[in-house]
Amino acid sequence: MVDVLFISHFDKDHISSIPDLKKSATKIKVVVLPLLNNHQRNLLLNFYNKFPLELKSIISDPASYFDSDTTIVRIQPTTNTFNPERQLDPRDLRELINNNSSESIEIESGTPLSITSTAGMETIRWCFIPYNYENKVRRIEVDRELNKVRISTSTLMNDPNYTLSNLENTTLKNRMKTIYNKLQGKINENSMLLYSGPDLSNDLRKCHCFHSSHHKILPINSNFCYTCLCMSGCIYTGDSDFKCFKLKDIYAGYVDHVDVIQIPHHGSKYDFDLQALEGFSRTIMPVSHKTTSSKHPDAEVVKELTIKGFYVISINENKNSEFRQFI
Repeated sequence: MVDVLFISHFDKDHISSIPDLKKSATKIKVVVLPLLNNHQRNLLLNFYNKFPLELKSIISDPASYFDSDTTIVRIQPTTNTFNPERQLDPRDLRELINNNSSESIEIESGTPLSITSTAGMETIRWCFIPYNYENKVRRIEVDRELNKVRISTSTLMNDPNYTLSNLENTTLKNRMKTIYNKLQGKINENSMLLYSGPDLSNDLRKCHCFHSSHHKILPINSNFCYTCLCMSGCIYTGDSDFKCFKLKDIYAGYVDHVDVIQIPHHGSKYDFDLQALEGFSRTIMPVSHKTTSSKHPDAEVVKELTIKGFYVISINENKNSEFRQFI
């Protein structure tokens, strides 16, 4: 049983295992994903024309792809890097999970989805805050590359089956493949960020841990840590571009409660800027990558993070490669 599935964006390496998850889980109750407009959706479907039908269905019509009583929550895009005035949905996440409804909901970026649980005598409020940052620079880059090879962006955005119906056109096929390889990961204008951690309504002032040494990785090369509740927040970044924003602006008020931040886009140097981490220190930084990749993570990215005192942890395809956080 899966209570909530978060989808950051629709690149193959981020959605290819969803069919397996759907088969193995008896139920996926809630799916949270970026809201796409018709043009964005059509553009992706043209670039991903060779995707299996079920992967294309996740992009084109997630409400039909998942179970009839799965609640779909779409996160509205924003280019505003500052935390918007939060409009709390009248139902918390627990209600969405228990709702057994096929409805689709749209909420603003930065809206906390809270869940309450009891640990011993203590009631803990945990929240998930998705933030759909719309990257206009990526769109401009895609337009520019398409124009170079004389492909009409408007054609692709208005006809989701354009490339599929022209697959016998070798020239078009090669041009699309070249652009995709060059812009891999940047085809998506939207890559959703997600804060998962203690809700600020918790009385976090009770915590007496020393924030200068709030976590330890024991033994030195092991991929796990122990974290107190007040420092147990994580930020997941998908393939977002750290050159476009600072996390402290998006998650204002939560910085002191974050102990883990995923390095975006497998540690690519093209999506990294240390300034995005301004205000964070001694944070654990998992990076997901293939051991066979010579590009990811980029050595310069790892070097910059390490010099600044961040803990970089490699997560790859090896079976013993994992990161666990104990709260």
